[in-house]
Formats: sequence, structure tokens, C-alpha cells
Amino acid sequence: MFRRIQQFKSHVRKFCSNTAGATAVIFGLSLIPVVISTGAAIDLSRSLVVRARLSQALDAAGLAVGGAMELNEQELEELAQHFFNANYPESELGVVGDLSFSIVEDRISLSASADVPTTIMGLAGIDVVKVAVSNEITRETTGLEVALVLDNTGSMASNSKIGTLRNSATDLIEILFGDDPNPEQLHASVVPFVTGVNIMADSGFSMDWIDVDAQAEHHGENFNLENGARISHLELFDRIPNATWKGCVEMRAAPYDVLDTPPSAGNPDTLFVPYFWPDEPGSSSRYNNRYLSDQITGDYITRQMSLNKYNLSNSGSIDENPSSTRGPNMSCPDALVPLTNDRDALLDAISDMEPWYNSGTNIAHGLSWGWRVLSPGAPFTEGVAYDDPDTAKALILLTDGVNTMCCQSDTHNDSDYTAYGYANMERLGTDNPWDAADVVDERVAELCENIKAEGIRLYTITFQVSDPDLAAIFENCATSPELYFDSPSNSDLQGVFRAIGRDLSNLRISG
Repeated sequence: MFRRIQQFKSHVRKFCSNTAGATAVIFGLSLIPVVISTGAAIDLSRSLVVRARLSQALDAAGLAVGGAMELNEQELEELAQHFFNANYPESELGVVGDLSFSIVEDRISLSASADVPTTIMGLAGIDVVKVAVSNEITRETTGLEVALVLDNTGSMASNSKIGTLRNSATDLIEILFGDDPNPEQLHASVVPFVTGVNIMADSGFSMDWIDVDAQAEHHGENFNLENGARISHLELFDRIPNATWKGCVEMRAAPYDVLDTPPSAGNPDTLFVPYFWPDEPGSSSRYNNRYLSDQITGDYITRQMSLNKYNLSNSGSIDENPSSTRGPNMSCPDALVPLTNDRDALLDAISDMEPWYNSGTNIAHGLSWGWRVLSPGAPFTEGVAYDDPDTAKALILLTDGVNTMCCQSDTHNDSDYTAYGYANMERLGTDNPWDAADVVDERVAELCENIKAEGIRLYTITFQVSDPDLAAIFENCATSPELYFDSPSNSDLQGVFRAIGRDLSNLRISG
């Protein structure tokens, strides 16, 4: 027994004196912080990845809501969540919490967080790393001027097209203006067109633009001379008891028909000739606008050109209520609205739009006045300078038909009276109404290039039109191909105008 006790004591002394095992223990203990430190680096790296992805998703949400001026706060929050989720799906690393959203005046605040499960750091009792990001966007609105150039011809009466156009244009105005009835930096114009455009606006109109003395090249060409001079169309209106010039004008003589040259009395061809549809021969039903007694006999040309019937005792039969009208203002639509920030005035003008039969479609005329209301120079001067860095300009052009010079090709006039006069007067270089319409197409293409050269953004819509030639003209007319909308249906048109409204809203936003 004693011997065993002595052996045990000897083993204890040897164990205690042996230092080799101490190094291993010390090394093992020292590995613990090294492993935790390495694990922390790995977990930190994972957290940085999550932070970068959170930031990208938050930026996408911020850009989406920053450009959506037309939405209310709840809709903006839903939009932000949608874009955030799309850019940070559940399959990504990290468990994401709810998106935080707030808006105060023009400042939008967004924040989000995610829990990232740890790997090695769990050994130190740290199971989750929380990552948070935030973003604030200040929406600064720049100026916008936009003209809506809209077809109001008789064909818009079919298939509920005029009602669809009213609803669609209303949507666009409401998207742009939102809840503000008079925004300082937003102005819009409505330009209804048929063959003519009515420029006698409630504000801004001036008779200084008008050729009152029949000095322009084509003024009075449809009538006999009086005392050796051409008769003023305004004088003829004065001689008809039940008629007053409504405000439509003819196209100016080339090249001013496709230019933005201000009207000047020193150059009569830059002035605008009052639209006056002559009383056509009453002895034939082939003529569409017979409203006075002819007073004389003779051939059709003699009857139409005579001035004798324009006298205060020949009241005739005049109807100016759309869609079918009769008289010197036949097919003259309601007046355009120049650039204004009055939302309700614009909505009223859109609501009042009606189709107007006869005379055909003159897209060039509508387009030229859409340009003129955006122009900083006369006739309308509400537009800011083209090079104003704080204001964008845009024009939306819609038609439901091709350019035409209808509808009396079997008469001596070769067409109805139009903003280019009668076809037989050959203002467009031909008395053939179909060839003349082709020339109007060329005028449209030229106007488009002139308008784009001024930096105006052009959107074009052919509304239920199946004409490849017009489609090509309108696609080339648009600022870029994606801004041309080819023949949308009634149900599609509102979506088109909403898309344009959102695009225009984005032009105004910087964040």
C-alpha cells in the first residue's frame, strides 16, 4: 500500500512539472477570440450586402413615388411598398421588416430594416445583426406647358369616341394638376380642331392678329370684287343679320402656314384671315352649305361669288349648334383655351367638346395652333421662352382620321370650304382634293420637325385609324417612337392618356 502511495505522488510531481501540455491549452484558449473575430468579419460582410440591397430597393421606391405627383399619400405608400418588394424579394438574405413611409410637404421620408442571422457570432451570444437604411427625397417641381391638340371632326361622333376622348383628356388634366386648382408652374392649353381652329379665346385674343382689310394673299378670293378691291370677310359677316364671326381662321399662305412667325400688319400674309364659308348655290342639293337666298340667277359660280345676296334684308337660315351646322361659321368648333393654370377652365373646355360635321380634317391646322399657344411670341404670348431651363414644353396630338378635303368633289368647288379654301382655288398646288390632302400630310410632317426643333416634346395618337401612311407620319412626328400610340381602342385610350400624364409628371420632378 505504501508503495502505491509513493508511485502516485511521483506521477503527480511529473505531471505538474511537465510544461508541454500548457502550450496546447493556451493555444486552444487563444483560438476562441480569433474564431469569433473571423466569424464577426463574415457576418459583417453579410450585413453589408444586405445593407446595399436594402439601399437599392429603397432608392427604387423613392424614385417611383418621387415622380408620381398624381397619387394621394396612401397610394404613394402602396406604390413605394410595391417597388420596394419588387427590388427586395423574400428570397434575398435577411428578414425584412415593414417599410416606413411619411410625406411632409415636398419631402418624402423612407426607411427599412432587416434582421441578418449570424453564423459564428452566435458563439458569443449574438444571433442577429439588425441593418437599417433611410432615404429622404425632396420633390422639386419644374415648370411645364402642355398643349392638347384634339380632333373634334364629325367622325368623332361614332363609336363613342368623343366621350372617350373627353374622359381620357380629363384624366390627364387631373393627373397633372392633382388637388391644386391653380399650380404656379403648370399651364395647359386645349386646342380643338376640325378643318378650322377657333382662336377667339376668352383671354389673350387680339384683333391685331387679324387681316381686317383683306390684304392677305387669299382673303376674299371666293367673291366678286367690290369697287375694284377684295371684300373683307368681316364686312360680309356684318351684312348678314343673324351671323357674327365666331373666331375660326384660315391657314396662312405658304410658307407661313407651317411657321411660328408673329402676325404683323407690315406683312399682311402673316396675319390671319377670318374663316367665312360662302353661301353656296341654292339651286343644287349637291352643295352642303346653302343658307341665303341667291337673289340672282345664273350658273353655279356666278351664284356663289355674287355679293348681292349679302345684305341686311337677306337673313337666311343659319344654324350654329353642333354637330350639323349651316352658315358662314359652318364646322367652326369651340374656341381654344390658351395656356392657363386654371384647372377648372381646362376641364370645362374638355367637357364641352363636340363633333362637328362637314369640311373634313385638317391636322396641320390644329398642329400649327398647338405650336402657337406654346410659343413665347405672338399671337398668344403666355408661353415662356423656348430656352427657359426651368420649363418643359409638350404637345399631345390626336386624330381619328386622315387629312381630307371633302365632301363636294362633284361640284365646281371640288371640295367643301376648308382652312385652305376650296380645292379648286389650288392653294395646295392642285384642284384634286385627294392630291391636296397628300400635300396637307406633307405640311404636318414639316410642322412636326419645326416644333421638335424648338425642344417641344411631341406625343402623337392615331385613334382607331387604319392608315399606314398616316401612322408613319405620326410615328415620325413623335419625339421618339415610344411616344407614338397606334390606334388605341376606346378602352385603351384612357390608359394612353394616363401614361402620358405620368410621363409629363416625371418631367417636372427632380429629387
